[in-house]
Amino acid sequence: MVEQREFGVAPDGSKASVFELSAGAVRVRVSDFGATLLGIDAPDRTGATADVLLGFASLDGYAGENGACYGATIGPVANRTDRAEVPLGGHVWHLPGNDGPNHRNNLHSDLARGLHKRHWKARVDEAESSVALSCCLADGELGLPGNRLFTAGFSLAEAADDAAELTVRYRCETDAPTYVNMTNHAYFNLAGHGSGNVLTQVVSIEADAFLPVREDSVSEGELRPVEGTPFDFRSPKPLGSNIDDDCEQLRRARGYDHCFCVRGFEPGGAPRQALHAEDPASGRALDVLLTTPGAHLYTGNWLGDANAKDGASYSPRAGFAFEPEFYPDCVHHLDWPQSVCEPGRPYEITVVYRLSVA
Repeated sequence: MVEQREFGVAPDGSKASVFELSAGAVRVRVSDFGATLLGIDAPDRTGATADVLLGFASLDGYAGENGACYGATIGPVANRTDRAEVPLGGHVWHLPGNDGPNHRNNLHSDLARGLHKRHWKARVDEAESSVALSCCLADGELGLPGNRLFTAGFSLAEAADDAAELTVRYRCETDAPTYVNMTNHAYFNLAGHGSGNVLTQVVSIEADAFLPVREDSVSEGELRPVEGTPFDFRSPKPLGSNIDDDCEQLRRARGYDHCFCVRGFEPGGAPRQALHAEDPASGRALDVLLTTPGAHLYTGNWLGDANAKDGASYSPRAGFAFEPEFYPDCVHHLDWPQSVCEPGRPYEITVVYRLSVA
C-alpha cells in the first residue's frame, strides 16, 4: 500500500510529495525531493511504534542547508574525493572543491546541487508497495561526463518472523563512461529518533578491515585489519564501547567516520549481511544487507540540529549512519573495486534494511 500527500514547494517551484509505504506494523516515508528517506515507524517488543530515522518535519529542512544530509540519496559521488579530481579516460574531471583545507577536496559531489537537492520524477506501484524515482544530469553537469539517468527504487515488504524489509535500489545509465558512487545517508536511532544518543545500541559488522583516513578525512589508501583496534565489530558490542579510546583514527573523526570492508563482495552479487544493530531497551533490531564492497559507519559526531521533527533536538551521536558504498576515493586506487559506469553497463547497487524485534 502506498499513500501520497503533498510535502511542500521545492526551490524550483515544483510541488514535492511524500510517499508512505506500509507492510505489517512498519511504515516508511519517502520524498521525491532528493529521493530522501524521511522516516521509518517500527514497533518495539511491546508493539509500541517509534520513528527510528533522524530528520526534519518539513521540506524546508531538507531543501535548506541540511549539512548532515539526513535520509538523502547522495550522488553522483558520495564521500570524499581527493583534490576533487576524477581521472577518467585520459582526462581529469573536476568536482566542486568543498571540503578539507582550502576546500581542496570534494564531499558528496555538490552539497547545494547534488542529487539530494533535486526534485525527482515519481512512479508508484501500489501492488508492490513501491515507488520508483528518476533524475537526469546532463553531460558535464556536476563535473562529470555523460548524459546520465539515475533511478532510485524504494519497496517495502513483510518478511519472516514479523520483520519488514525496505529495499533500496540505485541505478545509473549513461551515454559516456562516467564515475558513480552513490549511497543513502539515513541516520538510525533504534530507540526513537529523539531519544538521546546511540552509544548503548549494540552493533556487529561483517568486516575484517577498514579504511583509515588522513587528517582531512580522505582515505589514506590502506585497508587496515580491525583486529586489535576499536574498529573491531566482528562480535557485537555497544557503539560507545571504544568510541572515546586513545586512537588517532578516532581523534581525527571525533568517533567513527570510516568505511568498513564488508566480507564477501562479488561484482553483481546478491545482497549480503553487513550490519546487525539492536537497541537493548526497546528490542528493535536492524540488519543491513548490501551489494557494495563497503559501508561507511558514521556515529553523527558533528550533529547539531535544534529544530528536528517532532520537536526533537539532535546533538552529536544522536544517530548512526551505515552508508553502502564503493570504497571512498576508489578512483585514485585502481587496485580497489571500481564503480565506473559505461554505455550498456549500468551502475547498480542494492541495500536492504531489515527491521525486526530482537
